[in-house]
Amino acid sequence: MRIPVETIEKIREQTDITELVASYIKLERRGRNYVGLCPFHEEKTPSFSVSPDKQIAHCFGCKKGGNVFQFLMEIENISFTEAAAKLGEPLNIKIEQPKENIREDDMVAIKMHDYLSDLYHHLLMNTNEGDQALQYLLDRGFTNDLIRQERIGFAPNMSHFAKNALLEHGYNEEAAYQAGLLSRNEENFSYYDRFTSRIMIPIKNHQGYHVGFTGRSLDGSEPKYLNTPETEIFKKRELFFNLSDARKHIRKLDNIILMEGHMDVLKVKMTKVQNIVATMGTELSKENISLLERLTSNVTLMFDGDNAGVNATLKVGDTLLQHSFNVFVQKLPDKMDPDEYIEKYGQEKFEAFIDKSQRNYIHFKAEKLKFDAGENDMKLGQNIKLVLDDLKYVSDELTRDRLLTSIASIFKVEKNTLIGRVPNALNEKSKVAPVIDYEVNNLSLRQKKERYLTKIMMMNPDLLKEFSDDLSKDILTFKPYYDIIRGLCVYFQTHDVFEISLALNYLDSALTDTLIDLDNIIIPSDVSESEINDYLEDLSGIRNSENEIQLLHRQLEIAERDNDIELQLKLTDEIIKLNRIFKM
Repeated sequence: MRIPVETIEKIREQTDITELVASYIKLERRGRNYVGLCPFHEEKTPSFSVSPDKQIAHCFGCKKGGNVFQFLMEIENISFTEAAAKLGEPLNIKIEQPKENIREDDMVAIKMHDYLSDLYHHLLMNTNEGDQALQYLLDRGFTNDLIRQERIGFAPNMSHFAKNALLEHGYNEEAAYQAGLLSRNEENFSYYDRFTSRIMIPIKNHQGYHVGFTGRSLDGSEPKYLNTPETEIFKKRELFFNLSDARKHIRKLDNIILMEGHMDVLKVKMTKVQNIVATMGTELSKENISLLERLTSNVTLMFDGDNAGVNATLKVGDTLLQHSFNVFVQKLPDKMDPDEYIEKYGQEKFEAFIDKSQRNYIHFKAEKLKFDAGENDMKLGQNIKLVLDDLKYVSDELTRDRLLTSIASIFKVEKNTLIGRVPNALNEKSKVAPVIDYEVNNLSLRQKKERYLTKIMMMNPDLLKEFSDDLSKDILTFKPYYDIIRGLCVYFQTHDVFEISLALNYLDSALTDTLIDLDNIIIPSDVSESEINDYLEDLSGIRNSENEIQLLHRQLEIAERDNDIELQLKLTDEIIKLNRIFKM
């Protein structure tokens, strides 16, 4: 389906690329532009730049980026039509589009999850089989609105309910098994439901597609929570529960709250606290860390108040601290989780708790180490050294000083006795890489000339129209320049002025880097036709051939004078070749 040009331009004009990019990565202002860690490749120093003026984004490292459409296509791995539909949605511009970007097998798995999510939800809300599960949720304070919003459902105590439903809907058992919806008896290869007698919470990936479930046991069977196994579309190391909904709130607050349980997240979603996600385990993968780095600098841990939750806080906190995050803790009362806190104290008190009780992770760790040491002087000394060593990950001087005061108070020692033991701060992760212009010096003289001529045409549609037939592959031998000229010929049929974020829609995405390079060149505005003719003559080889032939003749005279027969033959051959080219 072809989208009208007017619709594309309306979406582009009404979508702010800075806001779009900021919903995926953390941006910091640098002059007229914004910079952040590139979402397309691993890096420690920000090289991804967003220009509000030009409405484009670009990585000076991996060269990816473009306008709002190209950025969304790249980061979501979707087609242009899907990107336009997604950008048009908040603008009330509806575009029909197929989900064509996802692998066929993955799309089948996603559709199976969509189907079962609806089926389980219907069972919970509208059947006798779901009454007990629904009442359990209502008794725990979940509202009907939240249950509907999250499509929470119920898997009945039947070993072939999902299997039969999927078969009747046209899916096959093996595909459902590969998607993690069925289990298999490896002795006779018979299939049966993976989830039975469980409250079913759908899990979405970061693009909002249903890719798995977490099932909460209702009849007391173990495990209490059962997750979808690892599949092609469900990879725990790449996921945070609820991130697709929480992302914009995380970006707005520059803070993400990590929780342990999916039910906790759902309960908290009924409050004003929305920057919340749940981990998919007690460890953070490198993919999790990389994703967090692109979202925020500040991570708050709110794990359960039992021993397991405290140990998980220490484990995850150390990992985040070592990756240069600002780490905080919302310490819940002993043996209490967020769901229980809300049940006991209510939503308003929970919101106040979030607002007032955030503490630095190192402060939390110091209290834990002090408690663990008790009155053991040897352990006290060792633990003081451990927590002081963590200060090397804190670059802000004011924060370091406040934490040192806290450590001294917690361990009941004089602050002055600790000052000399504090290690120097490591280099800041967030130092911004200088934005270096393209390596023009590495271009050949000819390529510089072609570059300049392409820029002239880019900024002068009337000249491009006049000289388009002369700009052949023999003139623009660097293919990207030739391809850009051909694309601009189409672009200027409907546009009077060059605008890079719009022109990118008329070019292959592989040309984005080159077009941005050209856009950054500053040239005189008063370019004459005679100057263009000079460039065309120069690049055609005529002028260069004349000059080179004259030089070769001078060199030949010297070779004859020196009686260098071998050089005479070589120079004569070159002159003959150039004369042949000149005559052509």
